Amino acid sequence: MPKPGKPRPRAEPRRLSPERIGAAAYALVDNEGIAALSARRLATNLGCEAMSLYHHVDGMEAVLDLVVDEALAQVQMPFSAAREDLLQQARHYLAFAEGHPHVFGVVATRRWRTPRAIALAEAVIKRMLAMGLSQDAALRRARILGAYLNGAGLALAAWNLAPGSAAQAATVRKDLLAGLDELISDIEPS
Repeated sequence: MPKPGKPRPRAEPRRLSPERIGAAAYALVDNEGIAALSARRLATNLGCEAMSLYHHVDGMEAVLDLVVDEALAQVQMPFSAAREDLLQQARHYLAFAEGHPHVFGVVATRRWRTPRAIALAEAVIKRMLAMGLSQDAALRRARILGAYLNGAGLALAAWNLAPGSAAQAATVRKDLLAGLDELISDIEPS
């Protein structure tokens, strides 16, 4: 307790940063869905005014990019040229879709343009090159794999959000993982 006549020490406010904004936006979307995300709501959760956000990010589009980066940080794996490791990372991505369906909807429907997103896409292409594919074949296969994973992930996320659909979700998961296994096992050097 401060002595009488002495001012009370003020708590140092936590500084805003793109990282804090991204983490708060990620948490908000993860818990309540994309419809809950607004500058006002995000600022309230961060303990600041909405306009303060814009000193650190260039609008809500940039905030959504930060959500993508937060999500991709959770699915990034160390580089390996092994086909099994590519399959493991793809499965991890789909598990993320099931575990974080609201966030996955943002990840799967946005153009990946952040450093972490570009790094992940490049790592997949690098893996395919290391597996013996030509550059054109690696790019093509990476696009096909990305489209499959995002579509499958959105399907899994939707089933995860649907009440009382656990049995159907398990069947869908099994089928989509079998399709993923086939897709990756078909990758052959060109």
